[in-house]
Amino acid sequence: MRRRGFTLVETMVALALLAVIVVTILSAFSATTLAVARHQQQTSLDRLTRSDAEFVKSQTYVVSAGANGYGNIAAAGYTFSYQVVYCDPVLASCTAVLPDLGLQEVLLTVSGPNGSQQTLDFMKVQP
Repeated sequence: MRRRGFTLVETMVALALLAVIVVTILSAFSATTLAVARHQQQTSLDRLTRSDAEFVKSQTYVVSAGANGYGNIAAAGYTFSYQVVYCDPVLASCTAVLPDLGLQEVLLTVSGPNGSQQTLDFMKVQP
């Protein structure tokens, strides 16, 4: 009389297939979690960069601003730096050696965690 049921080999093959499926699903969740974290950091960096640019634009115009002419917002884990060059609308050029004629080009760089960095270039006009 033969018993009906699964053999040990059939059971082991079924468990191996189940393990492969579970590992595949868990690795997909892990990859998604890492992508979401990276995207959140990039979004935060982008928002902070744009917020700081608006903050610099809202400040009064500083003649010959140089490296310390404008303030920046504060955010833990992020560093803000900028470079100011002066523009001559007649010559249509911007360099650091031109005199300040009321038009500044500000190059804002924001560095965040994990070596992420974003740069924004904008103009500031003397009222």
